Amino acid sequence: MVKAPSALESGLGSHETLGQRIRALRQYAGMTQTELAQAIGLSRSAIAHWETDRDGRVREYLPRLSELFQVPVEVFLNGMASQDATVELTIDEVDLLKLYRSLDVGERLSVQRSIVRLLRRRKAA
Repeated sequence: MVKAPSALESGLGSHETLGQRIRALRQYAGMTQTELAQAIGLSRSAIAHWETDRDGRVREYLPRLSELFQVPVEVFLNGMASQDATVELTIDEVDLLKLYRSLDVGERLSVQRSIVRLLRRRKAA
């Protein structure tokens, strides 16, 4: 068994900008820029500015985006939500964690939701 670090911080999401994270979450939610703008109460061009990292005011809207997409605010800032934990990991778990950390925000959400679906199917069977 491999012992995981107490804080799981490996630079996950560091290659993505805030705008790229917003775009990935919006697209994963199946929303257009116009739909997101309407949900937040802004113009479509404001969302376009956010997604291209041209608007510094986006941070004041992060709590609303967090609620809308049902993710912690930390996902927008760091690309991940972190939590201090000491766990024992098997080799296959370490491999999965490395692969997971190489995904972008939208892909991570997709993986998480796929696992939830698999578990629901198992429970229903």
